[in-house]
Amino acid sequence: IEKVCPVESNSSSFPVVLNQKTVYVEGLISTTNNFFEIFSVLPIVSISEKPFKDINSAVITETEAKRLFGDEDPLGKTIEIYSNQSVISAIIPDFKANSSIQGKILRNSENKNFRMSNVGEFVENEMIIYSTSDHYLLLENNQDYLDIEQRLNASLSDYKLSVDSVFLQPQKSIYLDTSVSDHNTHGSIGYIRILSVTGFMILLLSVVNYLNYIISSQIKKHKEIGIKKTIGAKLTHLLIYYTADILLWIIISLVISLAILYLTLPLFNSVFQINLQVKELMDIRFVAFGLVVILFIIISSLLPYLIMLSKFQILNFLNGNFGKTGKSRAGSVLTIFQLAISIILISGLFIVQKQISFVKYRDLGFRDSNLLYINMQYDSNGYESLKNEFLKNPAIEQATLSTGVPGLISFRRLNPNWKYTYYQIDADETFLSTMGMKLVEGRNFIPSDGSRNACILNEAAVSAIETDNIELKDLQVGEVVGVVKNFNFESLHQNIQPVVLRMGTGRNLSLRIATENLPAVMDYINKVWADFYPNEPMQYKFYDTWFDSMYKKEEQMSYASMIFSIVAIIITCLGLLGKVIQDSLTRTKEIGIRKVNGANVSEILALLNKDFIKWVAIAFIIAVPIAWYAMQKWLENFAYKTNLSWWIFALAGVLALGIALLTVSWQSWRAATRNPVEALRYE
Repeated sequence: IEKVCPVESNSSSFPVVLNQKTVYVEGLISTTNNFFEIFSVLPIVSISEKPFKDINSAVITETEAKRLFGDEDPLGKTIEIYSNQSVISAIIPDFKANSSIQGKILRNSENKNFRMSNVGEFVENEMIIYSTSDHYLLLENNQDYLDIEQRLNASLSDYKLSVDSVFLQPQKSIYLDTSVSDHNTHGSIGYIRILSVTGFMILLLSVVNYLNYIISSQIKKHKEIGIKKTIGAKLTHLLIYYTADILLWIIISLVISLAILYLTLPLFNSVFQINLQVKELMDIRFVAFGLVVILFIIISSLLPYLIMLSKFQILNFLNGNFGKTGKSRAGSVLTIFQLAISIILISGLFIVQKQISFVKYRDLGFRDSNLLYINMQYDSNGYESLKNEFLKNPAIEQATLSTGVPGLISFRRLNPNWKYTYYQIDADETFLSTMGMKLVEGRNFIPSDGSRNACILNEAAVSAIETDNIELKDLQVGEVVGVVKNFNFESLHQNIQPVVLRMGTGRNLSLRIATENLPAVMDYINKVWADFYPNEPMQYKFYDTWFDSMYKKEEQMSYASMIFSIVAIIITCLGLLGKVIQDSLTRTKEIGIRKVNGANVSEILALLNKDFIKWVAIAFIIAVPIAWYAMQKWLENFAYKTNLSWWIFALAGVLALGIALLTVSWQSWRAATRNPVEALRYE
């Protein structure tokens, strides 16, 4: 191991005091000078040889330095974070957007006061760890990290730690590996796979359209091939000609797609809250991938030509027998493939929307509407006075102070003998009524419960205790006076965990607000806050918006599904339109003969459309199991999920049928109402 550095990070906002004024910054990191060597983060400017000059030093990113200090030089300036002063000793570039480590201010963790984790204490010659911190190890070349992990774990017992083992993870796998719980920024390999597969399916739809075009123009191509071979063209000449033709269409498509991409990228970035730029396509990996895609398109598009060339007989051409192969089964198969993909995407879109609606409007076990959360820093004063001042406004119906709230519970307790982790909230006697939580057994807190260390359990805690046969005294939380109905304090991706409400208070203020005149109430709240804390901006959020934000990835997935579905439907409609035009052209003589013999328009429409109805039915049978399996796997990401109702797939099939019939009916009607003389006059 060449170098080691601890990295403790907090992505939430924290207060920074500058010139007796408080501003909030998002992203605090506690580490050592080794961090800058391990990750090659070179300071833009520094007042010492190393970024951290001493144990009281702090490092700030370039953009944040500009925001906090403007045109002033931040080096040597003092900032205060959580009552601890730091001196800025270096400025570093901003962390890249795709970095798993994000932060605006870094402090030297050699100063114990700057650490975010409590490293623990010795109890009876054993180090009890209260909370752990991540460390990054720079290994020598050719070292096996699994071997080092094994050797580290073998030596843990020498240090009398309460930590059972350590786990080493390659840095490059952190971003997309969500199985490890940490404070890093993570992407989602699941969504990348879903979007990649969907994008590839849409690419296949486009290729299928082109193949359908080639197959439908088979007679014309046979004539073209025959003429070229008659005047001496070889197989290689024909392949070069058709490859060049395909490449020309690819180049034209590429230019059009880049223009559309350039125009729509700002909207795309806004919807998905990212910052992609066209220049990123110049990355060698994207270029290589693009070349692979183009090669795939060329090979796929050349297959029909290779089949035609391999079966082409010059004598048949000279005898006038070319192209009389009857109806093309290949065209039917490709059309069914297009319809199946469309049904899969439409079904997926409906299920994603249904799940998002389910998680947003499900009963959380507390009333999140018109409920406001205000966070006060631990060094603030006058919590109770502020709460009482707010309650003077009749529009503020209830208020409660607690340590921890649904959405933010920092205290949790583990025990090797338990099969669960329990979470703790210190709450006053107004907590349950303000939150709208319901007691299922026992009573609420009363003022005298503070001296008795009383507590209320949720149903999950009672169930966990009974399952493990652990007496209540093992929880070490006090006297149980009641049981509250389960409530979600995390997103619905997770099961409800055991929660213990202990009689107490805290700095998390929650207000139940009347809905009559919300702007006026918010003005009052801001005014009262400014009177109490004139140098500290108020941080607040509404619980319903807060919990909705937990499903941002799912909403982005919904937007992507909608876009992909629309694109797929458009491509499929173009393919169907081309197919019906070709069918009506090749059956012009048949339609003319049928009309001469008395067939009416409805019979001709049925003749032309029945194949499309049959293809939709076959596509539906193929698509439903695939869509069901794919969405079942996606729903496994949620502990609480909607049902895969049969009507979703039925509706997707009906929509696909409706879209197909609307697409082909106009062209079918034109063919059915054409004068039969036009079709037969050359016979």
